[in-house]
Amino acid sequence: MTGRRRGIRTSVAVLFLGVCVAAHGADLKVRAGGLDLTMPAPDNFQDSGEKFRTTLFELMVPSANRLVAAFAPAAEIAKMDAGNSSGGLDAYAIVEAPRQMEYADCTPEVFEQVLKSVGAPAAELAGKQATEEMNFRLKTLGQRSVDIGSPENLGGIFQKTDAYGYASLTKYSQGDRSVTMATASAVIRVRQRLIFAYIFRRYESPETVMSMAKSLEAWTDSILAKNR
Repeated sequence: MTGRRRGIRTSVAVLFLGVCVAAHGADLKVRAGGLDLTMPAPDNFQDSGEKFRTTLFELMVPSANRLVAAFAPAAEIAKMDAGNSSGGLDAYAIVEAPRQMEYADCTPEVFEQVLKSVGAPAAELAGKQATEEMNFRLKTLGQRSVDIGSPENLGGIFQKTDAYGYASLTKYSQGDRSVTMATASAVIRVRQRLIFAYIFRRYESPETVMSMAKSLEAWTDSILAKNR
């Protein structure tokens, strides 16, 4: 499964790259697995806008997945609008679909098998693969390479019939700069399709993860409720 790779790479995009983007609002209408889905934003986040998605996030999603949606707090988008994003974003969220499974029916049995691979002991190898892929893309953009540390798995956040959430910490370094990002990840079964939802936030203390865990569960519940 690509879950381990997913959780250790996307932060680099908003840590070290700056673009000017336009803000958008409300629930997003998206297509995933041939279905029309309603994709709400996490609490206090909003749709990042087409320019943000196409000039930044789409470049940073691993090749095994497809970007479905991207969100950020209004203050972060305003910072990018003003051209003050060289230090990176402190918080953002994304939704992805796995390319190999996007159009396949994710039955309860299939979903159970997917969950068995979450947290598998492949973090070190996945970290190396993510670093190679990320640095290839950064090179094409004229950016310096980034070192991505192996994620520290913080364990499960919640488990529901159609969703499972877990958290991790990952250190990113570029030159003399480094930052640790917390990631709250959810594997979600929506209308017989599999999607992945993530909230990223600059790590400050254990309270950072506790707050993200609550936000991720509320967001997951909203995604499921709006797509019944």
